[in-house]
Amino acid sequence: MSIVPNSWSVTPPVCTVLVAALVAALLASLPAVAAPVGYGEYFLRADDVAEYSTVSVARAPASDVDQYALQLQQAELLGGPYADGLAEPLAQMGNQLFAVGNYPAAVATYRRALHILRVNDGLYSERQLPVLRQLILAFRETRDWETLDERYEYFFRVYGQGQAPYTEVRMRAALEYLRWQREALHLKLGEKSRRLLDLIALNERLVRELMSDPAAPDLWKREFVTSQMENFYLIRDVLQPYIQQAEFSNSKDIFGAKPLALDIEQQRMSMMLRSAPAKGRQVLQDLRLLAGDDVLESARIDLHLGDWYHWNGNRYRAAQAYTSVEEQLRAAGEEEVLAQWLGQPVELPANGAFVRPPSSDQTGNVRARFDVSSQGDVRDIQATAVEGMEVDTSLFRRRLAATLFRPRWEGGRPVASSGIERNYQILP
Repeated sequence: MSIVPNSWSVTPPVCTVLVAALVAALLASLPAVAAPVGYGEYFLRADDVAEYSTVSVARAPASDVDQYALQLQQAELLGGPYADGLAEPLAQMGNQLFAVGNYPAAVATYRRALHILRVNDGLYSERQLPVLRQLILAFRETRDWETLDERYEYFFRVYGQGQAPYTEVRMRAALEYLRWQREALHLKLGEKSRRLLDLIALNERLVRELMSDPAAPDLWKREFVTSQMENFYLIRDVLQPYIQQAEFSNSKDIFGAKPLALDIEQQRMSMMLRSAPAKGRQVLQDLRLLAGDDVLESARIDLHLGDWYHWNGNRYRAAQAYTSVEEQLRAAGEEEVLAQWLGQPVELPANGAFVRPPSSDQTGNVRARFDVSSQGDVRDIQATAVEGMEVDTSLFRRRLAATLFRPRWEGGRPVASSGIERNYQILP
């Protein structure tokens, strides 16, 4: 697509400027349609917390500290400060420090273990993986997000940047890196719009390379396509406010023209925002190609397709997709799965796109009672804090009210649900 910059060589007519100003003022006065609050950004259902929690380290007995220290001394005496035998006791020592909450000391210990592994095995040693993971967890607990972001860049680079050979270790590392990029968006690290566009471009490249390789396992193809779908759920939340802000910002000349670089970037974001519904649908069609004759997998894809249409306000298409789910599962005799998927209202997105892993910080729990309309809107919310912790229940009610639900589905139509009771954990 070629972009022709504004090349006026003379002053435009005054009426043109006035009309442009009036149109801009009118557009600015129109209310913007905000994206729904994404489930998992501010709270999680109590029964979902374990699924999204980061891996914890088992608490080691205090007496083990002396044992690890003795092993370190012996290994240093035998092989010097960079002896390969130091790596394991250092990692164990780091785990112990992590378990007792001494995160700065754990970080220093893990870093030393990593350095020794690189000295002995090279920069791309797979033995680094468990230590790197624990170091990442330690940075998470200290909330050193900038450093954690840097560590993930190294983590991704060390494990092949998602490229062949498609080993399990490489694929899991790439998926974890993509997940972190989504979390970094919620944490507002760097420029959100740029990070999201770069994330989508990277994920698209990885999917393209996997799909073009007949030897790549279908499992990984599905995982990376699913990751891209999670990215698309973030588009409205990230790009829509940025475009609106840029559209009516003061970074214009006296004739209302924006700098060319800003205009190109804004056009790129606007194009992504407009094409997102179609792109998400195409991503799900890619998943359908991998489903083959698997009825459950085909129904699951239709479920995700219905959620995607519902999220983007296309209720007619969403109804078609949900009806297809119901028909397929009934024909296959999968009544239990049908009840699980469509027998109760479900917070959207249901794929974890907005989820930030819970930390060890103390957060409040809320017991909520509410209704969900046949359109998926939340009404008549009652909320009380539980476990004696202080919680801003007013803020929780506003956020729950802004959450979109997949409604209960029966006999080919959505059904309102009343008196729903659920416990939620508030995320810090």
